[in-house]
Amino acid sequence: MNAQALQDKLHSEIPMSKYMQVKVVRANQQEIELECDLAPNHNHVGTAFGGSLATLMVLAAYCQLFEIINETGHVLLKNTSMNFIYPVEEKLRAVCKAPAIDQVKKFQEAYAKKGKARLELSSQIMLADGRIACQMTGEFVGVN
Repeated sequence: MNAQALQDKLHSEIPMSKYMQVKVVRANQQEIELECDLAPNHNHVGTAFGGSLATLMVLAAYCQLFEIINETGHVLLKNTSMNFIYPVEEKLRAVCKAPAIDQVKKFQEAYAKKGKARLELSSQIMLADGRIACQMTGEFVGVN
């Protein structure tokens, strides 16, 4: 699925992403990159709202798993852990790198056999200077 199609899917299936003005910058087999402006996602002190940061990281991982299941089912979040390291005072940018090939194969085999499977994914909010502002690790479930 190309970046625009993935963005359209997010906006139609997860309306919050449209209100946040999430854009899919990159969607390929190596990584998913999402971004949104600070203006609709700020808090009372002018930095990025923690809920927006959390949502953007979850959405990046959601998109990664959606790519892995080749658009054949649904993606659900089972659990997550987040760490907020630095305040974000700029455009919000979340990156989710693809998991190791052996993890993807194991997931795909279970998904094909049982119609569902779990996969741990991580995503980060990256600052323009290359620092990681926030980190998220979650267990995601693909269901056919």
